Amino acid sequence: MHIVILCDDLPPDSPGGAGKIAWQLGQGLMAAGHRVTFITHTPGHSRTETRQGIEVHLLHSQYAQRWVAWYSLFNPQTVLPLNKLLRQLRPDIVHAHTVNIHLSYHSLVIARRAGAATVFTSHDVMPFAYGKLTAFIDPDRPDQCDGWNYRLPFGYNWRRMRFRWNPARNLSIRHTLRYYVDKRVAVSAALKQALEANSLPPFDVVHNGIDPAIFDVPEINIEVLRRQYRLEGRRVILFGGRMSHDKGDLQLLAALRRVKQTVPNVSLLVLARASDYLNQLRRDNPDLADHIVIGGWLEGTDLAAAYRLADVVASPSVCFDSFIMMNLEGMAAGAPPVTTCFGGAAEVVVDGETGYVVNPYNIDRLADRLTRLLTDESLRQRMAQAGRERVERYFTLDHQTQAMLDVYKQALAKRHPEKP
Repeated sequence: MHIVILCDDLPPDSPGGAGKIAWQLGQGLMAAGHRVTFITHTPGHSRTETRQGIEVHLLHSQYAQRWVAWYSLFNPQTVLPLNKLLRQLRPDIVHAHTVNIHLSYHSLVIARRAGAATVFTSHDVMPFAYGKLTAFIDPDRPDQCDGWNYRLPFGYNWRRMRFRWNPARNLSIRHTLRYYVDKRVAVSAALKQALEANSLPPFDVVHNGIDPAIFDVPEINIEVLRRQYRLEGRRVILFGGRMSHDKGDLQLLAALRRVKQTVPNVSLLVLARASDYLNQLRRDNPDLADHIVIGGWLEGTDLAAAYRLADVVASPSVCFDSFIMMNLEGMAAGAPPVTTCFGGAAEVVVDGETGYVVNPYNIDRLADRLTRLLTDESLRQRMAQAGRERVERYFTLDHQTQAMLDVYKQALAKRHPEKP
Protein backbone atom coordinates (compact mmCIF):
# COMPACT_ATOMS: atom_id res chain seq x y z
CA MET A 1 0.00 0.00 0.00
CA HIS A 2 1.31 3.47 -0.86
CA ILE A 3 0.39 6.01 1.82
CA VAL A 4 0.97 9.74 1.44
CA ILE A 5 0.95 11.63 4.73
CA LEU A 6 0.18 15.35 4.69
CA CYS A 7 1.33 17.52 7.58
CA ASP A 8 2.10 21.24 7.68
CA ASP A 9 5.27 20.70 9.73
CA LEU A 10 7.62 17.76 10.30
CA PRO A 11 10.77 17.05 12.30
CA PRO A 12 13.41 18.35 12.44
CA ASP A 13 11.89 21.70 11.39
CA SER A 14 9.19 21.23 14.03
CA PRO A 15 10.52 18.62 16.47
CA GLY A 16 7.34 18.12 18.52
CA GLY A 17 3.57 18.16 18.26
CA ALA A 18 1.45 16.58 15.55
CA GLY A 19 4.36 16.57 13.11
CA LYS A 20 6.38 14.26 15.35
CA ILE A 21 3.36 11.98 15.82
CA ALA A 22 2.75 11.81 12.06
CA TRP A 23 6.43 11.10 11.43
CA GLN A 24 6.54 8.27 13.95
CA LEU A 25 3.38 6.80 12.43
CA GLY A 26 5.04 6.90 9.02
CA GLN A 27 8.00 4.99 10.42
CA GLY A 28 5.64 2.42 11.90
CA LEU A 29 3.85 2.01 8.57
CA MET A 30 7.17 1.50 6.78
CA ALA A 31 8.18 -1.10 9.34
CA ALA A 32 4.90 -2.88 8.57
CA GLY A 33 5.94 -3.13 4.92
CA HIS A 34 4.16 -0.17 3.32
CA ARG A 35 5.48 2.62 1.12
CA VAL A 36 5.22 6.02 2.81
CA THR A 37 5.70 9.47 1.31
CA PHE A 38 5.41 12.74 3.24
CA ILE A 39 4.28 16.11 1.94
CA THR A 40 4.85 19.18 4.09
CA HIS A 41 5.54 22.90 3.71
CA THR A 42 8.63 25.04 3.65
CA PRO A 43 9.02 28.84 3.69
CA GLY A 44 11.87 28.35 1.22
CA HIS A 45 11.96 26.88 -2.27
CA SER A 46 9.93 23.75 -3.01
CA ARG A 47 12.11 20.66 -3.11
CA THR A 48 12.29 16.93 -2.43
CA GLU A 49 14.44 15.41 0.32
CA THR A 50 15.12 12.02 1.85
CA ARG A 51 14.91 11.96 5.64
CA GLN A 52 15.79 8.75 7.43
CA GLY A 53 15.08 6.84 4.24
CA ILE A 54 11.66 8.45 3.70
CA GLU A 55 10.81 10.62 0.70
CA VAL A 56 9.65 14.08 1.76
CA HIS A 57 8.21 16.67 -0.63
CA LEU A 58 8.33 20.26 0.66
CA LEU A 59 5.96 22.77 -0.94
CA HIS A 60 6.57 26.49 -0.60
CA SER A 61 4.12 28.43 1.57
CA GLN A 62 4.59 31.69 3.38
CA TYR A 63 1.98 34.34 4.14
CA ALA A 64 0.89 36.77 6.85
CA GLN A 65 -0.90 35.00 9.70
CA ARG A 66 -3.85 37.40 9.53
CA TRP A 67 -4.98 35.43 6.45
CA VAL A 68 -4.90 32.00 8.10
CA ALA A 69 -8.71 31.69 8.38
CA TRP A 70 -8.84 31.93 4.58
CA TYR A 71 -5.63 30.23 3.50
CA SER A 72 -6.34 27.28 5.80
CA LEU A 73 -9.27 26.47 3.50
CA PHE A 74 -7.55 27.02 0.16
CA ASN A 75 -3.90 28.02 -0.07
CA PRO A 76 -3.10 29.06 -3.67
CA GLN A 77 0.61 28.55 -2.97
CA THR A 78 0.23 24.81 -2.35
CA VAL A 79 -2.92 23.50 -4.04
CA LEU A 80 -1.60 23.52 -7.63
CA PRO A 81 1.75 21.82 -6.92
CA LEU A 82 -0.01 19.39 -4.56
CA ASN A 83 -2.52 18.46 -7.24
CA LYS A 84 0.28 17.76 -9.72
CA LEU A 85 2.30 15.82 -7.14
CA LEU A 86 -0.55 13.55 -6.03
CA ARG A 87 -1.42 12.69 -9.62
CA GLN A 88 2.21 11.71 -10.14
CA LEU A 89 2.47 9.67 -6.93
CA ARG A 90 -0.91 7.91 -7.39
CA PRO A 91 -1.17 6.83 -3.72
CA ASP A 92 -3.73 4.38 -2.37
CA ILE A 93 -4.25 6.48 0.77
CA VAL A 94 -3.80 10.17 1.49
CA HIS A 95 -3.73 10.72 5.24
CA ALA A 96 -3.93 14.38 6.32
CA HIS A 97 -2.88 15.43 9.81
CA THR A 98 -2.45 19.15 10.57
CA VAL A 99 -3.26 20.96 7.31
CA ASN A 100 -4.92 23.99 8.87
CA ILE A 101 -2.21 26.51 7.99
CA HIS A 102 -0.26 25.69 4.83
CA LEU A 103 -1.44 22.59 2.96
CA SER A 104 -5.07 23.59 3.63
CA TYR A 105 -8.24 21.54 3.93
CA HIS A 106 -8.59 21.69 0.14
CA SER A 107 -5.74 19.16 0.02
CA LEU A 108 -8.35 16.55 0.95
CA VAL A 109 -10.51 17.56 -2.01
CA ILE A 110 -7.49 17.29 -4.30
CA ALA A 111 -6.60 13.86 -2.91
CA ARG A 112 -10.13 12.57 -3.42
CA ARG A 113 -10.23 13.83 -7.01
CA ALA A 114 -6.83 12.21 -7.63
CA GLY A 115 -8.43 8.85 -6.89
CA ALA A 116 -7.02 8.18 -3.41
CA ALA A 117 -8.95 7.08 -0.36
CA THR A 118 -8.78 9.93 2.13
CA VAL A 119 -8.23 9.88 5.90
CA PHE A 120 -8.10 12.89 8.21
CA THR A 121 -6.70 12.81 11.74
CA SER A 122 -7.66 15.65 14.06
CA HIS A 123 -5.06 16.30 16.75
CA ASP A 124 -6.82 19.31 18.25
CA VAL A 125 -9.96 21.45 18.17
CA MET A 126 -8.90 23.55 15.16
CA PRO A 127 -11.60 22.10 12.85
CA PHE A 128 -14.15 24.16 14.80
CA ALA A 129 -12.14 26.61 16.94
CA TYR A 130 -9.48 29.17 16.11
CA GLY A 131 -7.22 28.36 19.03
CA LYS A 132 -7.21 26.81 22.48
CA LEU A 133 -10.61 25.73 23.79
CA THR A 134 -11.44 27.04 27.26
CA ALA A 135 -15.11 27.98 26.97
CA PHE A 136 -16.28 24.84 28.82
CA ILE A 137 -14.03 25.43 31.85
CA ASP A 138 -15.22 27.27 34.95
CA PRO A 139 -12.22 28.23 37.12
CA ASP A 140 -14.63 28.85 40.00
CA ARG A 141 -15.52 25.13 40.07
CA PRO A 142 -12.12 23.59 40.88
CA ASP A 143 -13.63 20.28 42.01
CA GLN A 144 -15.32 19.53 38.66
CA CYS A 145 -13.55 16.87 36.59
CA ASP A 146 -16.23 15.72 34.15
CA GLY A 147 -19.61 16.61 32.65
CA TRP A 148 -18.21 19.12 30.17
CA ASN A 149 -20.23 20.89 27.50
CA TYR A 150 -17.89 21.26 24.53
CA ARG A 151 -20.36 23.10 22.30
CA LEU A 152 -18.99 26.55 21.51
CA PRO A 153 -21.14 29.45 22.71
CA PHE A 154 -22.66 31.60 19.99
CA GLY A 155 -20.13 34.14 18.70
CA TYR A 156 -17.17 32.53 20.52
CA ASN A 157 -14.87 32.42 17.48
CA TRP A 158 -15.82 35.93 16.38
CA ARG A 159 -15.10 37.38 19.82
CA ARG A 160 -11.67 35.75 19.83
CA MET A 161 -10.67 36.65 16.27
CA ARG A 162 -12.64 39.82 15.44
CA PHE A 163 -11.38 41.08 12.06
CA ARG A 164 -9.51 37.84 11.39
CA TRP A 165 -12.70 35.81 11.65
CA ASN A 166 -13.92 34.08 8.49
CA PRO A 167 -17.70 33.38 8.63
CA ALA A 168 -17.36 30.62 6.00
CA ARG A 169 -14.46 28.80 7.67
CA ASN A 170 -16.26 26.27 9.86
CA LEU A 171 -18.96 25.60 7.26
CA SER A 172 -16.28 24.91 4.65
CA ILE A 173 -14.30 22.58 6.92
CA ARG A 174 -17.47 20.71 7.88
CA HIS A 175 -18.40 20.29 4.19
CA THR A 176 -14.92 19.03 3.26
CA LEU A 177 -14.75 16.52 6.09
CA ARG A 178 -18.24 15.20 5.40
CA TYR A 179 -18.07 14.84 1.61
CA TYR A 180 -14.39 14.44 0.73
CA VAL A 181 -13.02 12.31 3.58
CA ASP A 182 -13.59 8.57 3.73
CA LYS A 183 -12.55 8.11 7.37
CA ARG A 184 -12.11 10.69 10.11
CA VAL A 185 -9.97 9.97 13.18
CA ALA A 186 -9.62 11.73 16.53
CA VAL A 187 -6.66 11.07 18.82
CA SER A 188 -8.90 10.73 21.89
CA ALA A 189 -12.51 10.02 22.77
CA ALA A 190 -12.70 13.46 24.41
CA LEU A 191 -11.66 15.10 21.15
CA LYS A 192 -14.19 13.01 19.23
CA GLN A 193 -16.87 14.24 21.64
CA ALA A 194 -15.81 17.88 21.22
CA LEU A 195 -15.69 17.67 17.41
CA GLU A 196 -19.09 16.02 17.12
CA ALA A 197 -20.61 18.40 19.68
CA ASN A 198 -19.76 21.18 17.23
CA SER A 199 -21.60 19.66 14.25
CA LEU A 200 -18.68 17.88 12.60
CA PRO A 201 -19.37 14.43 11.08
CA PRO A 202 -18.59 11.25 13.08
CA PHE A 203 -15.00 10.37 14.01
CA ASP A 204 -13.29 7.13 14.99
CA VAL A 205 -10.71 7.11 17.79
CA VAL A 206 -7.10 5.98 17.35
CA HIS A 207 -4.84 6.84 20.27
CA ASN A 208 -1.27 7.91 19.68
CA GLY A 209 1.49 5.45 20.46
CA ILE A 210 5.20 5.35 21.24
CA ASP A 211 8.00 2.82 21.37
CA PRO A 212 8.59 2.36 25.13
CA ALA A 213 11.97 0.74 24.46
CA ILE A 214 13.48 4.13 23.56
CA PHE A 215 13.30 5.05 27.25
CA ASP A 216 15.49 2.11 28.27
CA VAL A 217 18.68 4.14 28.31
CA PRO A 218 21.86 3.26 30.26
CA GLU A 219 22.13 4.58 33.81
CA ILE A 220 25.30 6.46 32.89
CA ASN A 221 23.31 8.67 30.49
CA ILE A 222 20.86 9.49 33.27
CA GLU A 223 23.60 10.35 35.76
CA VAL A 224 25.48 12.51 33.25
CA LEU A 225 22.34 14.53 32.61
CA ARG A 226 21.60 14.75 36.32
CA ARG A 227 25.05 16.23 36.95
CA GLN A 228 24.71 18.55 33.96
CA TYR A 229 21.54 20.03 35.46
CA ARG A 230 22.93 19.91 39.04
CA LEU A 231 20.04 17.77 40.19
CA GLU A 232 22.02 15.45 42.49
CA GLY A 233 19.97 14.77 45.59
CA ARG A 234 16.94 16.57 44.17
CA ARG A 235 13.36 15.34 43.72
CA VAL A 236 12.44 16.22 40.17
CA ILE A 237 9.13 17.29 38.62
CA LEU A 238 9.41 17.31 34.83
CA PHE A 239 7.48 19.63 32.55
CA GLY A 240 8.04 19.15 28.83
CA GLY A 241 7.38 21.83 26.22
CA ARG A 242 6.81 25.55 26.08
CA MET A 243 5.34 26.98 29.27
CA SER A 244 2.29 29.20 28.87
CA HIS A 245 -0.87 30.17 30.70
CA ASP A 246 -2.85 27.59 28.68
CA LYS A 247 -0.44 24.87 29.76
CA GLY A 248 -1.07 25.69 33.40
CA ASP A 249 2.21 27.40 34.28
CA LEU A 250 0.65 29.61 36.97
CA GLN A 251 -1.13 26.67 38.57
CA LEU A 252 2.04 24.57 38.49
CA LEU A 253 4.14 27.30 40.11
CA ALA A 254 1.49 27.84 42.78
CA ALA A 255 1.54 24.11 43.49
CA LEU A 256 5.35 24.04 43.49
CA ARG A 257 5.34 26.77 46.13
CA ARG A 258 3.30 24.47 48.39
CA VAL A 259 5.24 21.32 47.51
CA LYS A 260 8.57 22.83 48.53
CA GLN A 261 7.28 23.38 52.04
CA THR A 262 7.16 19.59 52.45
CA VAL A 263 9.84 18.67 49.91
CA PRO A 264 12.47 21.44 50.18
CA ASN A 265 14.81 19.66 47.73
CA VAL A 266 12.26 19.69 44.90
CA SER A 267 13.20 20.98 41.43
CA LEU A 268 11.01 21.72 38.43
CA LEU A 269 12.85 20.68 35.27
CA VAL A 270 11.41 22.53 32.27
CA LEU A 271 12.33 20.96 28.93
CA ALA A 272 12.01 24.07 26.79
CA ARG A 273 14.36 26.53 25.20
CA ALA A 274 15.22 29.56 27.30
CA SER A 275 12.96 32.49 26.48
CA ASP A 276 12.03 35.93 27.72
CA TYR A 277 8.77 34.45 28.98
CA LEU A 278 10.55 31.83 31.10
CA ASN A 279 12.99 34.38 32.44
CA GLN A 280 10.10 36.65 33.35
CA LEU A 281 8.38 33.79 35.19
CA ARG A 282 11.47 33.31 37.30
CA ARG A 283 11.72 37.03 38.03
CA ASP A 284 8.03 37.13 38.98
CA ASN A 285 8.54 34.19 41.36
CA PRO A 286 11.86 34.89 43.09
CA ASP A 287 11.10 32.42 45.88
CA LEU A 288 10.99 29.63 43.26
CA ALA A 289 13.92 30.72 41.09
CA ASP A 290 16.31 28.24 42.73
CA HIS A 291 13.80 25.44 42.22
CA ILE A 292 13.32 25.95 38.46
CA VAL A 293 15.82 24.41 36.03
CA ILE A 294 15.61 25.28 32.32
CA GLY A 295 16.73 22.11 30.53
CA GLY A 296 16.42 23.31 26.94
CA TRP A 297 14.89 21.33 24.10
CA LEU A 298 16.01 17.68 24.17
CA GLU A 299 15.62 14.84 21.71
CA GLY A 300 16.58 11.19 21.40
CA THR A 301 18.64 9.65 24.18
CA ASP A 302 18.91 12.91 26.11
CA LEU A 303 15.13 13.28 26.20
CA ALA A 304 14.73 9.69 27.37
CA ALA A 305 17.33 10.24 30.08
CA ALA A 306 15.52 13.37 31.27
CA TYR A 307 12.30 11.42 31.70
CA ARG A 308 14.17 8.66 33.50
CA LEU A 309 15.74 11.02 36.03
CA ALA A 310 12.37 12.60 36.81
CA ASP A 311 10.31 11.41 39.75
CA VAL A 312 7.03 12.73 38.38
CA VAL A 313 5.71 14.39 35.23
CA ALA A 314 3.37 17.39 35.47
CA SER A 315 0.95 18.42 32.69
CA PRO A 316 -1.63 20.75 34.31
CA SER A 317 -3.18 22.29 31.16
CA VAL A 318 -6.03 24.71 31.78
CA CYS A 319 -7.39 24.34 28.25
CA PHE A 320 -8.70 21.36 26.28
CA ASP A 321 -5.63 19.17 25.66
CA SER A 322 -6.54 16.38 23.24
CA PHE A 323 -3.78 13.88 24.01
CA ILE A 324 -0.75 14.78 26.10
CA MET A 325 2.23 12.82 24.80
CA MET A 326 4.24 13.86 27.88
CA ASN A 327 2.01 11.60 29.98
CA LEU A 328 2.65 8.62 27.73
CA GLU A 329 6.39 9.27 27.67
CA GLY A 330 6.51 9.69 31.43
CA MET A 331 4.67 6.41 31.99
CA ALA A 332 7.00 4.61 29.59
CA ALA A 333 10.01 6.02 31.46
CA GLY A 334 8.72 5.26 34.96
CA ALA A 335 7.74 8.82 35.93
CA PRO A 336 4.04 8.83 36.93
CA PRO A 337 2.10 11.83 35.60
CA VAL A 338 -0.03 14.31 37.50
CA THR A 339 -2.18 15.60 34.69
CA THR A 340 -5.18 17.72 33.79
CA CYS A 341 -8.76 16.55 33.59
CA PHE A 342 -9.42 18.88 30.63
CA GLY A 343 -9.32 16.78 27.46
CA GLY A 344 -8.12 13.26 26.76
CA ALA A 345 -5.49 12.75 29.47
CA ALA A 346 -7.74 10.50 31.55
CA GLU A 347 -7.87 8.01 28.65
CA VAL A 348 -4.17 7.38 29.20
CA VAL A 349 -3.66 8.02 32.91
CA VAL A 350 -5.76 5.89 35.26
CA ASP A 351 -6.32 8.09 38.29
CA GLY A 352 -4.80 6.55 41.40
CA GLU A 353 -3.22 3.65 39.48
CA THR A 354 -0.76 4.98 36.89
CA GLY A 355 -0.77 8.61 38.04
CA TYR A 356 -3.25 11.26 39.07
CA VAL A 357 -5.87 13.23 37.12
CA VAL A 358 -6.81 16.56 38.69
CA ASN A 359 -8.51 19.84 37.95
CA PRO A 360 -5.48 22.19 37.83
CA TYR A 361 -7.53 25.03 39.31
CA ASN A 362 -7.63 22.98 42.51
CA ILE A 363 -4.14 24.00 43.61
CA ASP A 364 -4.38 22.13 46.90
CA ARG A 365 -5.13 18.84 45.14
CA LEU A 366 -2.49 19.42 42.46
CA ALA A 367 0.14 20.10 45.14
CA ASP A 368 -1.02 17.15 47.24
CA ARG A 369 -0.72 14.66 44.35
CA LEU A 370 2.74 15.92 43.45
CA THR A 371 3.82 15.72 47.08
CA ARG A 372 2.51 12.17 47.48
CA LEU A 373 4.59 10.93 44.57
CA LEU A 374 7.69 12.80 45.71
CA THR A 375 7.54 11.54 49.30
CA ASP A 376 6.12 8.01 49.00
CA GLU A 377 8.66 5.97 47.05
CA SER A 378 6.70 2.72 47.24
CA LEU A 379 3.62 4.46 45.79
CA ARG A 380 5.72 6.04 43.05
CA GLN A 381 7.35 2.74 42.12
CA ARG A 382 3.99 0.97 42.08
CA MET A 383 2.48 3.57 39.78
CA ALA A 384 5.61 3.61 37.61
CA GLN A 385 5.36 -0.13 37.02
CA ALA A 386 1.62 0.03 36.34
CA GLY A 387 2.15 2.92 33.94
CA ARG A 388 4.81 1.10 31.94
CA GLU A 389 2.60 -1.96 31.71
CA ARG A 390 -0.33 0.14 30.51
CA VAL A 391 1.76 1.74 27.77
CA GLU A 392 3.02 -1.65 26.59
CA ARG A 393 -0.49 -3.07 26.58
CA TYR A 394 -2.43 -0.26 24.90
CA PHE A 395 -0.27 2.62 23.65
CA THR A 396 2.66 1.32 21.62
CA LEU A 397 3.48 2.51 18.12
CA ASP A 398 2.60 -0.98 16.89
CA HIS A 399 -0.90 -0.63 18.36
CA GLN A 400 -1.34 2.76 16.70
CA THR A 401 -0.02 1.47 13.37
CA GLN A 402 -2.30 -1.56 13.30
CA ALA A 403 -5.32 0.51 14.29
CA MET A 404 -4.55 3.00 11.52
CA LEU A 405 -4.12 0.21 8.97
CA ASP A 406 -7.61 -0.98 9.90
CA VAL A 407 -8.85 2.57 9.25
CA TYR A 408 -7.11 2.59 5.87
CA LYS A 409 -8.79 -0.67 4.89
CA GLN A 410 -12.18 0.78 5.77
CA ALA A 411 -11.39 3.96 3.80
CA LEU A 412 -10.37 1.90 0.76
CA ALA A 413 -13.53 -0.19 0.99
CA LYS A 414 -15.63 2.97 1.09
CA ARG A 415 -13.71 4.64 -1.74
CA HIS A 416 -13.65 1.58 -3.98
CA PRO A 417 -16.61 -0.59 -2.96
CA GLU A 418 -16.40 -2.54 -6.21
CA LYS A 419 -13.00 -4.02 -5.25
CA PRO A 420 -13.01 -7.18 -3.10
